[in-house]
Amino acid sequence: MAGYLFVHFTGEQKDGEQIYFSISRDGLHWEDLNDGQPVLYSHLGMQGVRDPFLLRDPKQKKFYLIATDLRIEAGEGWDTAQYRGSRDLIVWESKDLVHWSAERASTIGVPGAGCVWAPEGIYDSKREQFLVFWASMVKLSGDTEAKQRIYASWTSDFQSFSEPFIYMERKEHVIDTTMVESEGVYYRISKDETNKCLLLESCDSLTGNFQEIPSETLSSLFGVEGPECYLLPDQKTWCLIADQFAEGKGYLPLLTDDLSSGKFRILKEKEYALGKTKKRHGGVLAVTDEELALLERFFDHKKPVVEGLFADPDLACFDGTYYLYPTTDGFTDWSGTKFSVFASKDLRKFQKAADIFDMADGDVPWAVGSAWAPCIAEKDGKYYYYFCGKRVDGKSCIGAAVSDYPEGPFVPAAEPMITMEMMETYQIQMSQTIDPSIYQENGETYLLFGNGYAAIAKLTPDMMHIVPETMKNLEGLYDFREAVTVLKRDEIYHFTWSCDDTGSENYHVNYGTSDSLYGPVRFEKTILQKDVQKGVLGTGHHSICKVPGKDAYWIAYHRFGTPLAQYPEGKGFHRETCVAPLEFDEAGKMMEVIV
Repeated sequence: MAGYLFVHFTGEQKDGEQIYFSISRDGLHWEDLNDGQPVLYSHLGMQGVRDPFLLRDPKQKKFYLIATDLRIEAGEGWDTAQYRGSRDLIVWESKDLVHWSAERASTIGVPGAGCVWAPEGIYDSKREQFLVFWASMVKLSGDTEAKQRIYASWTSDFQSFSEPFIYMERKEHVIDTTMVESEGVYYRISKDETNKCLLLESCDSLTGNFQEIPSETLSSLFGVEGPECYLLPDQKTWCLIADQFAEGKGYLPLLTDDLSSGKFRILKEKEYALGKTKKRHGGVLAVTDEELALLERFFDHKKPVVEGLFADPDLACFDGTYYLYPTTDGFTDWSGTKFSVFASKDLRKFQKAADIFDMADGDVPWAVGSAWAPCIAEKDGKYYYYFCGKRVDGKSCIGAAVSDYPEGPFVPAAEPMITMEMMETYQIQMSQTIDPSIYQENGETYLLFGNGYAAIAKLTPDMMHIVPETMKNLEGLYDFREAVTVLKRDEIYHFTWSCDDTGSENYHVNYGTSDSLYGPVRFEKTILQKDVQKGVLGTGHHSICKVPGKDAYWIAYHRFGTPLAQYPEGKGFHRETCVAPLEFDEAGKMMEVIV
């Protein structure tokens, strides 16, 4: 395995009891993904989760993420949580650790149980099932009061479970059990609730009689819970981590070469790094190179990629450098006049490469303002820049400019390339002639554009004019507002377009397919939309860039500027630019973008 994925929660603050992801290559130094924000949220039961744990299903080739249905931040207190809490297990499924199912709740606690805490599991290859175990507060016949015991059940799909049975019982309370297998022996580590320390046991079968292994280190480590254990990359050293809940310090790593010895070395602070977020009770899963790369690809690009307010981004790659050509935002009623270009080698952070031109300075002979929604194309070593601007009569038009370099300087044509008058002449339905995008195939270049209605036209060989008789409206773009784009993959044309109003938090991107570049388009689904819980609103006006030489794609889009409270008014012209991976499913259709 190439690295590790750590799923955890962070505390009892707002959104602290949700699912966070961190990754590591050595199992000791951790990097927070998703900009340190939750990756998954629970909307069921208590609407919060703790103690998440990841399992790999070798038979079904999928992953399960299970967690405690509990949210202390709700204010009901620990007494309610233990004695009158949820008996549900919260479950997510995934095939790749990136795209997750909606969460579901499975009731597994025995009748009368006060809680189902810290669920974990281990795969039994002989039975081809998981043994799932958890802590429940239960008062049994003969008990003077309820006690925390470890219960267990068998499952193959985390939907149906066998009858729960008592898996571990101590004289006093016991919770937070984890288990690993080493050379045919199972090692079980649990929290002793009496002394708030850890217990180590072993057995040669999952359901046999476990025997305690004396450990001076573990018995003297007070105020800890949530143990997790995993092999480090050398495949010899075991790392045991324990949540120092009593002191609020997060996880502490301990190492051993022999679990049966009970001897552990507590690491010094300089020997490990846990990242910026506090790591509370979670689970660690060893992952492959491919899985680690996918996690980085999807969850390491969540910040805006350009400092400041920019919108309507067009993303392109030339000679190994990525370029963004956006609208300069932050001006009341979208009244900006300047265009700039930004460059990056890694798609994580773009720096300004050049200013292109400023309509307020007369750089564009026919335009006086409203510099919107540019796009770029390359042909025969020259770069063609298409953009929107308003004439002195207030009508929006699309112009063209040319340069020898992707960052300019660009020389604009003296007259606009596309106007509303042309739409009337050629009987093209259109509300505004704005939002150009480029498609190239077999040596021909096409320009797609439109607001209210979408249209497409072939460009002349010099790239500076359209061929009027090739201009047609596109049909089938469900709920179309503006910003239509197209790409071709596996002989299918994939169309995407923005819906609603750019000033609305519901601005989103729809997707459809066609066998023809000129349509009609079959609507498929929405692929980019807001996520209120993440504070991501107004997602749209996008572009899609294919990585040269690969079947890999990135989508650039804008969203309302964050934090949202910073812009109480005019969110629709206070927007920021983000970049995210765009994937296709097994059927060859675009998947929803993770924002």
